Amino acid sequence: MFERLFNVPFETMRRGEFVFLSRVPVEVWVLVLAGLVATAWWLYRRASPRGGGRAGRLLLALRVAAIVLLVLLLAVPAVRMPRPPNAVFTAVLVDTSRSMSIADAGAGEAKRPRLDAAKEVLAGNPSDGLVARLSRDSQVLLYGFDREAARVADVSALRAEGSATDIFRAVRDMESELRGLPLAAVVMLTDGCRNEGGSPEEAAKLLKARRVPLHVVGLGDPSPPKDFEVVRVFAPKRVRRNTEVEVYATVRHTDFHEPFELEISRAGTRLLSKTIDPGQGGDDLKRVRFAFTPDIEGTATYRVSVPAGDGERITDNNSREFVLEIQDDRLPVLYIEGSPRLEYRFLRRALFRDPDFRLVGLLRLASDRFYVQGANESERYLEAGFPNASDARARERLFAFEAIILGDIEAGYFTPAQLALVEEFVRVRGGGLLMLGGVNSFGLGGYAGTPVGKMLPLDVSPSDPPYEDGRYQARATEEGLAHPVMRLVSDAEANARLWAKAPPLVGITPVRRVKPAAQVLLAREDGGLPVLAVQPYGQGRAAAFTSGGSWYWQVSMPASDEFHEKFWKQLVRWLAVGATERLTAGTDADVYPRGRAVFLRATALQKDLRPVNDATLLATVTDPLGNTEEVPMDWILSEEGVYQCRYVPADEGNYGVSVRVQGWDLPPAETAFEVSEPFVEFSSAGLKEETLRGMARTTGGRYWRPDEAGALADAVARQARSVTETTVKPVDREIWDTPLLFALLVAAMAAEWFVRRRTGLA
Repeated sequence: MFERLFNVPFETMRRGEFVFLSRVPVEVWVLVLAGLVATAWWLYRRASPRGGGRAGRLLLALRVAAIVLLVLLLAVPAVRMPRPPNAVFTAVLVDTSRSMSIADAGAGEAKRPRLDAAKEVLAGNPSDGLVARLSRDSQVLLYGFDREAARVADVSALRAEGSATDIFRAVRDMESELRGLPLAAVVMLTDGCRNEGGSPEEAAKLLKARRVPLHVVGLGDPSPPKDFEVVRVFAPKRVRRNTEVEVYATVRHTDFHEPFELEISRAGTRLLSKTIDPGQGGDDLKRVRFAFTPDIEGTATYRVSVPAGDGERITDNNSREFVLEIQDDRLPVLYIEGSPRLEYRFLRRALFRDPDFRLVGLLRLASDRFYVQGANESERYLEAGFPNASDARARERLFAFEAIILGDIEAGYFTPAQLALVEEFVRVRGGGLLMLGGVNSFGLGGYAGTPVGKMLPLDVSPSDPPYEDGRYQARATEEGLAHPVMRLVSDAEANARLWAKAPPLVGITPVRRVKPAAQVLLAREDGGLPVLAVQPYGQGRAAAFTSGGSWYWQVSMPASDEFHEKFWKQLVRWLAVGATERLTAGTDADVYPRGRAVFLRATALQKDLRPVNDATLLATVTDPLGNTEEVPMDWILSEEGVYQCRYVPADEGNYGVSVRVQGWDLPPAETAFEVSEPFVEFSSAGLKEETLRGMARTTGGRYWRPDEAGALADAVARQARSVTETTVKPVDREIWDTPLLFALLVAAMAAEWFVRRRTGLA
């Protein structure tokens, strides 16, 4: 009933303050009221000269009551309600990334996980926790964050499961959600580790722009003791079968000073290991090189790992995986020999008997007649000799090979355009070039100043001494013993013994000068003339073997000994490593966390290895359960011949990808990736105290230790009260249009009229 009469509840009227909302000051209304009352009295005195008696006084009272009510309505009366309790908000952000599971929070031996320490600060006992104390002066909104922020209902729901931390995005998301609400402060409990995305400083600037202080509670040890971490692994995505793989691993050893083992394993079986001496220096990073030859075909996952150290708390980051795709196709090699000599016979046999190679021999029998061996039907053009550069398909035909061997054949046999095509084969196609010693090769063969001579690792000249036919001992250089071409066995000492006992060679082209970028792997024992030198060139590699008598290695050793064959196979494989394939596929990483999009990329090239932008590419993704999904790939416009598609994996495990080009008679390109939870959160996982202090200082807030939670709550409470007083406006409920005031005004005016009529006044 009360609310019907006054338009406001009784409790609001009782607690509220009666005010006038008119812009005219109250004093003016009092003067107006007094003037109107005086005027009404004077008018009644004139209208009733007999003094009015009781009727006159009653009429005057009714007229004054009507005037008072009218003035009251014009002054716009209202009830001003007090500021509502908890009208401002405090946001509490709690880091829930995996680094918060590290048990290094607390003093003394009673270490506990960082998130547990945060929960204790927040909850404490029911009446004295940070959340309870903040709730007395503001509404507390609780968020958990890792890559992004999300509201949580209760402290107990927080779990340290996030795979990375993005402080900037967490603050941005929270600030966007609370935009327009009065925000007293932001309290963040974090260790500041492994931040990605925008910088913490930018996050602080967002709050500074809104004039909201950030208070940070730092959790954890600034320098966590004793930790091994495999920081990164670099390995090629694809290798050819029986080709040595070089893997480089970077390992961090914090507070470990004794030698430790770093190993590579596959499916739980250790393949090889190295003992690493941390040393006593200040650098706790070691880069380690592994070399091994995969013994399987297809896609395989390898693991680089360090056994857990004594006293190590964090072991999840002690390993890192990488994926290798071992190809089973045959390596196409074109061998051009100027005469039917023993070197051609033995070298060809070394490669021909291995199913990993497809050797096409082009043996000159006369100036215009060649004997072709190992060619297929599409290579019948070789019967006329080396591909004619004037032919429109010459580039395409030559680029079908991955390595070229030039035997004892002079530069004059080739046209300048053909020599330029060989140079392009190495520089652009990424193929390998090997020149063998002989009476018509190197400077003696007129290669000085030609495009081929420019690629060679030796500086050749027409004035080089003539070819020597004598026997001599070739010794592996120190640089050579460490090179993949020269590694006949995995054990370094055994490998050195094999080369020390190698039979002599027969014949050498005495080229004396080596180019600056070249490596000499074999040298003549008496005088140091280079026998084998290699160097990179463009996308490919070039090698010079100045002897034409490696056949003597084979005939000087038992038939069962594979010294000669293994050397040539390793050299040719090494030369062809950089050869560009027509269709390749890959991913932007080897391992992805769950839910992260995978970007598959593929490159499509024509037969002459020029990019094609109008092909139709389809990627077939096979998930860990064997299900397949076909995803179209689109040309990305910014790169010639490059196509891309996006795929979001749903489950953890290994995924296979096969990319094909519709309408092309070309085997599909294969790649693979793994989905698992990475452990980047444990990399350099000490408390980032200085970063967090800087964030708080930027916003006008403070950095706090966990044991200062009480003082933190008092500081935020003061800010909440200040924000309430300055930003939360009181609510006014106007009552001038209430039914009661309207009824009283009508009643006063009606009563006055009635009395006037009864007394006979005008």
